[in-house]
Amino acid sequence: MDISDEILGAYIDNELDPAEHAALQERLTVDSALRARACELWQLKQMVRGAYPLPQSQGDLTRRGGRARRLAPFPHALAATVLVAVGALSGWVANGHYENDRQMVAQIDAIRAQGGRVLVHVFSDEPDRMEAALRLADKMASERDESGRLFRVELLANGPGLHLLRAGGAPYAERIAQLRHHENLRLVACRVAIARMQERGLEVNLLPGVEETVSAESELATRLTQGWRYVQS
Repeated sequence: MDISDEILGAYIDNELDPAEHAALQERLTVDSALRARACELWQLKQMVRGAYPLPQSQGDLTRRGGRARRLAPFPHALAATVLVAVGALSGWVANGHYENDRQMVAQIDAIRAQGGRVLVHVFSDEPDRMEAALRLADKMASERDESGRLFRVELLANGPGLHLLRAGGAPYAERIAQLRHHENLRLVACRVAIARMQERGLEVNLLPGVEETVSAESELATRLTQGWRYVQS
């Protein structure tokens, strides 16, 4: 039986149930090609989540961003190739003290110089990380580019981070409602993560104003090819 990239992604994110996890782990021990695919996907996730720098210049990212086009869903191995071709993943990890961090100021300046577009990625349901994502998105949505226009900000949630955008996720519902006052900010949920939660029997009702994307990986790859800056929380 073929193993889809979505299943491999769920395995890496620890989103499979125990039986599925055990079955796939056994398959990985005997299937070298599947192990190679899993490795490629793991590397992609590490690059994105950790803003891992690839060996190309930021200039390449900026120049190629102007020629970017909207990408359809594609295998993760191809997504990894796209990210390598685009160049460095320029981002940083948000934390509870970012407002006093010189790196934060430097990154805001970099975002401003590159068109004022930033994607904030939350993939954890740890309260500190969710709080950091909310504060960061609010902060970025209030910044302006070199032309005086407000930054374009996207808050993307997948994996356990999807709880941030679910109805019933108090106290986040009120915070998300406040963020919606920023017309330059999009709230985006990963459809794959939604399906995973539903398969586990969880009811997933997104908060008002939250949009869906086919998958977090395809959304990230698209934004990066368009020259957006990336930050994880």
